[in-house]
Amino acid sequence: MVLSDKRIRTIPDNKILLKEVVHVCVVVKNVEKTAQIFSEKFGVGPWEIREKHYPKSKAVIHGIPTEYTLKLRARKMGAITLELVETLRGKTIYQEYLEKHGEGIHHIGIPTPLPLRDELQKWEKQGIKPLQISNLEAPEEGWAYMDTQNLVGCILEILSFKKFQ
Repeated sequence: MVLSDKRIRTIPDNKILLKEVVHVCVVVKNVEKTAQIFSEKFGVGPWEIREKHYPKSKAVIHGIPTEYTLKLRARKMGAITLELVETLRGKTIYQEYLEKHGEGIHHIGIPTPLPLRDELQKWEKQGIKPLQISNLEAPEEGWAYMDTQNLVGCILEILSFKKFQ
């Protein structure tokens, strides 16, 4: 299959085509406090509330299987979802970012084709490695935070989900 975007051009299967942004993630120390500030000061809400646990069998950070738990708040704002994330347990790249930079925009989420494994290979052929990979129960679905901070000024999260196809 050849991917295309009329505004750009047709590109071969082995190249990357980013077509839209679906979310922006802010890493915070305290999800509840930050969500409350967004609600009270800026009228953002109500928030979707989630706590997610990822076992070692579903998550890899810097090439090492890792178990972690996150607390998240999400709010759709037009075409983009604002996501707030706090690490509760385990080692994550969110925690690394927080320790190095403090609270702030961590990544932007961009849908990509299925399967995730093939999409990761495309990025690696371009010299871009994953920082963290998480898989869903369906083996072809998942997401990965790519090491793009020095290339484009932020981390790009690739989202390989059936709902984006």
